[in-house]
Amino acid sequence: MSTAPPHDPATVPRQGTSAYVITAILLVAAALLFYAIYLALPAQQHFGALLWIGALALVFGLASYLLGSVSRDPAAQRSVAYGFLGMGFATLFFSVGLGHYYGVESQLGMIEGLIALLLLVVVVVAGIAWRTRTRLSDRAREETRAAWRDQASTPSAFSYAAANGPAVPVQAPPPGRSPPPRSP
Repeated sequence: MSTAPPHDPATVPRQGTSAYVITAILLVAAALLFYAIYLALPAQQHFGALLWIGALALVFGLASYLLGSVSRDPAAQRSVAYGFLGMGFATLFFSVGLGHYYGVESQLGMIEGLIALLLLVVVVVAGIAWRTRTRLSDRAREETRAAWRDQASTPSAFSYAAANGPAVPVQAPPPGRSPPPRSP
């Protein structure tokens, strides 16, 4: 058990410029990768390129969100993750939704794809809501802990006053004369 006080979100130092520089580098690298994918495929396969770009954006969003767990203040990683998720879902919804009108997929394929994407959006939104609620309860728990630690007279179980309080009997009952304990 660590005796170090937990980090209060208000006192945790903000990330320096290095976090934002790394974020910018990752965004530029992702943009170049998306552009390379789009250019690498011939014109008749741009629908597939858009599907690849949307799926990769979702993967990058998940990776950015998970990388936020190694940071003291994951605001930059979380923002990039939400941006990638928005871009990925927008690309996929427009590609799948408009694919039938450009003759690259059937109407049944479009409906199935949109239903699958809607289910994926529901799962992602539920996960984000669950994590946000957990983060808010963690913040409230940390505030309660900080208030408890700030109390001037926190009793100790090892102090004489706590060990000999009125709730503790002065003398134990003599052995053998008390009835055996009852089972629950």
